[in-house]
Amino acid sequence: MYDLSGKVALITGAGGRHGIGRSIALRLAVEGADVVVTDIEASATAIRAEDRQAGWAGLNSVVEEIENTGRQALGLFSDVSDGAQVADMVAKTLDQFGKIDILVNNAGSRPGKDRVPVLELEEEAFDEVQRVNVRGTYLVSRAVATHMVNRGGGGKIINISSGAGKRGIARYAAYCASKFAVIGFTQAMAQEMAV
Repeated sequence: MYDLSGKVALITGAGGRHGIGRSIALRLAVEGADVVVTDIEASATAIRAEDRQAGWAGLNSVVEEIENTGRQALGLFSDVSDGAQVADMVAKTLDQFGKIDILVNNAGSRPGKDRVPVLELEEEAFDEVQRVNVRGTYLVSRAVATHMVNRGGGGKIINISSGAGKRGIARYAAYCASKFAVIGFTQAMAQEMAV
């Protein structure tokens, strides 16, 4: 479909066996890109029991799958909501590959205490969703866009949102708010980067 030979892609939130991030990473590799995949959990206990039993090893499994396509891969553990960890993630990517051509911001908060009616939604649960979904998208986008601009421009930044970013859903107020924010952030950044 596309020839991505010579391109380097960075995909956040790519360690899940059944996740969007893994699927995107593998597709980009099949199309010829070298791929850096990231996720927050380094612990094997973070992998679902049924996935562990199937031999799934999180990021290590994704890296192996990418390498099986003939492309180079790097797996990094990083909390996208932590500016220092994001800077380190980008630096390690640049050390390994020298550039980033494609960013896919796919990392997202895990469903949990935020999936309740607003009147029962605790501040900490609300803040956690915003921290990962909004702050993470902002920090990684800013770091990678800075690299893209400094190297002379060019590149693609793709921010994964949701239909919940266009229409509210009961019991999903924190998630919806975060996805509305991601869409607004993406539109504003696109206008700024286009000039």
